[in-house]
Parts: sequence; C-alpha cells; structure tokens
Amino acid sequence: MATPSPLLALPLEIREQIYTHLLSPATARRVLHDDYVRYRYSLTVFLTNHQIYTEARTVFTRLNHFVVLETPWEAETHVAHEHRVPIVASGLRATKWARYWDAVLAVRIDAPEFAESGEAVEGEAEEVHKLVLLAGDIGRFASMWFYSDLSYPGLNERLRLTLRLRKGVVKRVQEKLLEPFGAVKGLLETRVLGEWDGDVERALRAAMAVPHSPPEKCLEEATKLKDAGNAALQAQRYREAITLYEQAFTAMHIVVEGRRRAVWAGPYFEREITAGTFAGQYAQMVRLILRVKLVANTLLAYMKLEDWEEVKFWGMRSINLMEDYRGEAVEPMRGFAAAKELGKIYYRTGVAWKMLGDEAEARRLLRTAEVYLPNDEIVKKELASVALMLE
Repeated sequence: MATPSPLLALPLEIREQIYTHLLSPATARRVLHDDYVRYRYSLTVFLTNHQIYTEARTVFTRLNHFVVLETPWEAETHVAHEHRVPIVASGLRATKWARYWDAVLAVRIDAPEFAESGEAVEGEAEEVHKLVLLAGDIGRFASMWFYSDLSYPGLNERLRLTLRLRKGVVKRVQEKLLEPFGAVKGLLETRVLGEWDGDVERALRAAMAVPHSPPEKCLEEATKLKDAGNAALQAQRYREAITLYEQAFTAMHIVVEGRRRAVWAGPYFEREITAGTFAGQYAQMVRLILRVKLVANTLLAYMKLEDWEEVKFWGMRSINLMEDYRGEAVEPMRGFAAAKELGKIYYRTGVAWKMLGDEAEARRLLRTAEVYLPNDEIVKKELASVALMLE
C-alpha cells in the first residue's frame, strides 16, 4: 500500500501557499551573468501524484500567464541578451512549452516583403522561431521594440504584427496585454485577432498612431531633468539628484539600469534641429554635450555620498569610451563645447582612484584633468598630492 503524501495531510490553504512559493515567477527568476535574466521553473511537484498535480497546476496557471512570440528570424540574442527581456523558453523548448501551456497571447512578427521576395527556399514552409515570455514582461519587450525602431530607421515599415488572444480573457487583462504595444509605431500592418474588447483595440491603435517625440523635445526634456537634478544636488539631496540624472538620460533614449547604460536611437538624432531651445544645432551634438554634463554631475553626486567605487565605475566607463574611440595618445578635446565637464570627469575619477589607493592611476587622470582645467587650483592641489616624490 502506497504511503500517503505528508503534503496532503496539510490543509489545502497551506498546500496552495507552498505551491505558490514553488511555482511563482519570483521563485523561478534567475539573474545570470552580466544581469542577464531567465526564468527557470522547477515543476517536479507535478510528478508527486495526481491530486497534487491537479492542485499545483491550478495554482501555476493562475500565477503565470504566458505569451508566445513568433518571428521568422532567430531573435533570442536581440531580445534576451541585448535588451535584457527575461524569457521562459526558446527554440525547441519554447515549442514544447507552448503546446503544453495555453498561452494567453500569441505575438507574431513577420516581414511580408521578405517572404514575397523569393529569398525563401521554394516549396519549403517559412521557418518560425519561438520565444516564451511572461505576460508581465510584455512592457519590456515593447520597450525593446521601441528602441530598435529608433535605432534602425525603416525597420517597422517592413514589419507586420499579429496579436492573437486566447478565449475568455477579461477586459482588464486585455488592457495590460495590449497597452505596451502602443509604443510600437509605423508598422506596415497590425492585426488584432480573437475576442478583443473594441475599446481596448481602439485604444491600442490610437496610441500607435501617435508619432515618436521629435529629437528637440527629447533633448529639452532631458535638459529640464538635468536642471532639476542640479537643484537637488545643491540642496544636498544626492540620491534624488542621481535619479533625476538617470531620468534625463532616459528622456534622450539612453537607458540606465544598475551599472548598465545602453545608448539607443543614434540615427534618430542625426539631424539639425529646426525649432525650440536648440534650433539651428545638430541634435546628436546636443545629446553628446548633455551626456557629458550628466556624467560629470552624477560623479559629483556620488562624491558627495563618498561612494568612490561608483565614481570610479561611471567615470572610467566614460573615459574608456572616449579613449577607445579617439586613442589614449590623442590630444585632449580642449575645443569641445563640454571640455570643462570632460575635465571634471577626469578630475573626479582621479580623486576616486586616489581614495581607493591607486595613486598611479589617479596621477594619470589628474594630469589630463589639468589640461582641460589649467586654471583650477583644486585640480592642481589634488595632482600635487599624488605627485612622485624625488629622492
């Protein structure tokens, strides 16, 4: 005679709490290398016996709403690695997962122009690549698409989006599923299939029809947030200042997450501004100057907090980018519009190296800071403090 499961001796309410802990997205979430995230579900509880399987499956489907993404190209690297959209399954595993668990939404992206061009092998079905996402991560996926569109001009006008809803999904959930796609603009076609509420679909199409904010508006908003950050910094609200500086980066499509800063929409800013605060200026140059100022101010906020590791990290990130692009031996950009702020970046990063015990690196950076800020007595004093002593 089989031994009764100790789990079944517990009240149902307690069992459901256990299932919730075992099967929730939070438990399954794994942060891997370089902040890359995936979901790793352990479903061994389903193998215990029929009653536990039935109870646990009910809890699992209540906690986890899956979305199946289909594309004619392999998208995992772009979606999961470059944009950090967490995925549940990919490849063959995604196909099996989609068959076993009824997805609340199927998202299909295809390029009819490519399919009709004859580049596909005649007589063969178009290859379909699948990813499984959680419905809660659709916003992050739509954000990825938003930045991809701005970074690759002409992308969306070649793409068709099909959104197919599972039966029986209530309006509130429909809104959560569709609303993020309002950030996706200028598609060749958008098809909404299934029993969608009419108001939800109309709201989606209205949001899609709103064009991207023009570069000048993005830069004006970034400037406004930078100035608010400066005010917070002067008021000694240093953490608030850092948050506002990060929001300023985001306003001009540079996304800061933890220690990762991703720069998107380069081609979108490759134009002359014709109206507003920066009229007559080149948008990409305005953005570059704002970036330098924001980095310099962020370093100052971390200095006030005496967080020398963060000063070093963000300062060296910018310095390495400049030196990799121009070459370390290249003459400093003293004629650059934000040359003073570049000097501050070298100075503040040099101080961080000094505080962390590396005077050689501090000396190198402070020497460059002095080139940018030749009349700054504070820089001269710091450089003297790490100067090599002659015997």
